[in-house]
Amino acid sequence: MVDFARVAFFASSIVGTLSLTFCAGVYTTSTERPVAKAIVGVFDDARTLVEEIPDITHSRPVHFLMPARYRGSGVTVNRTGTDDLVLLSGFMGDDQKVRLIQRDGTVVHEWRLRFHELLPSAGQCRNPPMTDWNTSTHDTLIQPDGAILLSFESCGMVKLDRCGGKLWATRDITHHSPNFLHDGGIIIGGAKHITSRAPWPIKSPYWEDLIRTFDANGRLRRERKITDLLLDSGMASIISANGQDRPGTDGEFHLNEVEELPERFASAFPMFEAGDLLVSLRNLNMVLVTDANATRVKWYKIGPWLRQHDPDWQADGRITVFDNHPDPTGGGSRIVAIDPKTGKTETLYGGRKGQFFSTPERGLHQMQSDGGILIAEANYGRAFQVDRSGKMVWEYVNRFDDANVAWLSGASAYPRSYFTVPDWSCH
Repeated sequence: MVDFARVAFFASSIVGTLSLTFCAGVYTTSTERPVAKAIVGVFDDARTLVEEIPDITHSRPVHFLMPARYRGSGVTVNRTGTDDLVLLSGFMGDDQKVRLIQRDGTVVHEWRLRFHELLPSAGQCRNPPMTDWNTSTHDTLIQPDGAILLSFESCGMVKLDRCGGKLWATRDITHHSPNFLHDGGIIIGGAKHITSRAPWPIKSPYWEDLIRTFDANGRLRRERKITDLLLDSGMASIISANGQDRPGTDGEFHLNEVEELPERFASAFPMFEAGDLLVSLRNLNMVLVTDANATRVKWYKIGPWLRQHDPDWQADGRITVFDNHPDPTGGGSRIVAIDPKTGKTETLYGGRKGQFFSTPERGLHQMQSDGGILIAEANYGRAFQVDRSGKMVWEYVNRFDDANVAWLSGASAYPRSYFTVPDWSCH
């Protein structure tokens, strides 16, 4: 339902802003003067207000929509032969949601995500969102009892019970997807605004990326600055390689994943140890491995991926990466595997004829036990699964209307035996 009081308030704000812009403009014609610069800023604010009206009124989620690339709605292909459940995250229907479905699309359970109701304060965010539709989530973790864990982008992390009740929320900034640690803790990327003097080549003040670790109840245990990690590992030459004569960086490397090496895979990675951390730095096109406390870099690789997300440890001793590859001449996104022992890479899916998919941002993948891959083509509102040979065996299109789809930020499959929930209903 449209909130007419809010509409009236913002409409009057727009009129007032534009009037101020016009009056101030009478006194200056040069865009180099301070008054003119202020006018341009005011005009930009007014334009932003106009653009935000659909979000403010909850009439259209403009930030989550993309022109439809694929036909159909919901499950359009279902040939996996499995009876597992799929957890989806994104803007579905009329709001941001997490949805657990059967392979035929039947909804088993659903959680509605309302940012302002779930986090302690919008002011804790890096860019405080005006409405619930001005921030988004990435992938969601689910536990056997149906509790879910997720992070609102550059805001905070939340844990909800099976029926959507808030168990806890952090006041520390987190972003992208969380992952569980072997001891029940949680590891995730974070951010902090630094105003103190920074080491060369960082320019202060700046936003710093951090690896943040929380206990099972959402209490911060420790954090590690990515800048310190790289400099302590002798990598100043890499973070200053930006083409400037006087190199500098704001410290924001766009950390988008941290994942612990599990004990069950450790023997496949003899150069690492159980508990080591796999880290993705999108803005450097870099995937790296650190020790468990992120004190030093043990291994890193820049490319062949571009603006990558979601590196995962695999049982065969390789690391798989969601290569966004936004280069328009590159043939789309792909799933790439790398052997850290040899440096050899292999494209498992995408980037070739008959396998086109593309999301310039976001994106997740999950390797399946039969060698297939479940992929979230986030920006274009699709999750799909291919078998070992690359044949499509399942597809879900997150249709919004005839012309558009909505973002689908996460998709993960779980066997039914994973859950201990006898009844998903909430009364």
